[in-house]
Amino acid sequence: MRAPKQGIIYQEKLIAPKAYVRFSTPADAAKYRAERLKCNVIAEIGAGIGGQTIALAETCKKVIAVESNAELFEILKKNLEILNIKNVEIVLGDALSAPVIDKIKKAKPDIVFCDTERPEKGMRSVDDLKPDMWKLIEEYSKITDKIAIEVPPFTNDLNRLKESYEKEFISSFGELNRLTLYFNKLKKCERSVVSLPSKARLEHRGEIKKAELAETASIFSYLYTIDPAIPIAELMSELASELKYKAQIIEQNKKVYLVSKEKLESSFIVAYKILDVTENKFESILASLKKLDAKSVVIRYSIPPLEYWNERKRYESKLSGKKKIHLFANNEAILCESLAY
Repeated sequence: MRAPKQGIIYQEKLIAPKAYVRFSTPADAAKYRAERLKCNVIAEIGAGIGGQTIALAETCKKVIAVESNAELFEILKKNLEILNIKNVEIVLGDALSAPVIDKIKKAKPDIVFCDTERPEKGMRSVDDLKPDMWKLIEEYSKITDKIAIEVPPFTNDLNRLKESYEKEFISSFGELNRLTLYFNKLKKCERSVVSLPSKARLEHRGEIKKAELAETASIFSYLYTIDPAIPIAELMSELASELKYKAQIIEQNKKVYLVSKEKLESSFIVAYKILDVTENKFESILASLKKLDAKSVVIRYSIPPLEYWNERKRYESKLSGKKKIHLFANNEAILCESLAY
C-alpha cells in the first residue's frame, strides 16, 4: 500500500501554494506532534504557511508563531484569518534576533518548537540547518528547557549535539516522514518510532534480546516488509520483542525483512503470503510464476529505476495467468502475494 499524498491540515480551506505545501508538515504528523507538545504557551519557529501552527492552536492555549520569510508570513496571516483562529500571535523576523527573542521571552512559553529550514539534498549536516541550531539551543534554553526541533531524518552528524535528547522518527502509511528531537524534559527515551495514522509507538529500551537470523525463507509461510523508520532508528530488537520473537530476520539484496510461520500483526510491518521459494535464476522464477498462475510481477528487489519496467516485462511477456505476484530476490527468489487490503 503506497502512502496517500497528504496535504496540510484544512488545506481545502486555505491558501496553500503547491511549492510551499511540499515543505509543510502533513496533517497527520502535525496533529500527532501538536498532541505531544500540548501546553499552555508554545513558541513555534519556522511557522511557514501554518501546517503545524494550526494544529498547535488546537492543543495549546496560545501560540507565538515566528516566520522570517515575508511572503510566507502573509500567507500564514491570511490562513489564520480564514479559520478565525484567535490564539496565535504571529511574528515576522529572525528567530535569533534580539527583538524576536525578547518578545518570546516576555510570553514565557512552556515549550519552544522549531521546524528548521534545510537545503534540498540527501545527506545533511547540522551546519546546513537554519536557524543555526547551536545558537537556537543556546538562546532559547535561557527561556525554557523544553525544546523540540525538527530536522531532516538523514541529518548525518547529530552526535555532535552534546545536549540530552530523544530522536523520534515519524512514519506515515509506512513511509519515513519526520524526525523530531526532543530535548531535556521533553525527552522520553533515546530513540523512538511512531507509525501514523495508528499512532503505534516503539521505544528504545536498552539491551534486549535480538531476533534470530533465517538462512532461507523456504520453511516459513509469511514475509513482512518493515517500516523504514525501524532500522534507521535501530529498533529492530524492539520490533522483534513486540512480535514476541515469532519472526526471524532475513536479508534480501541489502534490505531487511521478517519471516514467520504464523501470520503476525503490527503497525510496523506489511504482510505477504509466501507462495514459493526457488533459485534466483530467470528460468526458475519464470517456471514458478507460471505454476502460480501469474499475470503481473511486482519487483521488490533493488533495481535502477530506468530498468524496472524492462525487468517486469521480461517476465510478464511470457505470462498469461490472473494473479499479481510480488518477487523478492537475492540468494533465493521468494514469490509472494500481498495480504494488504
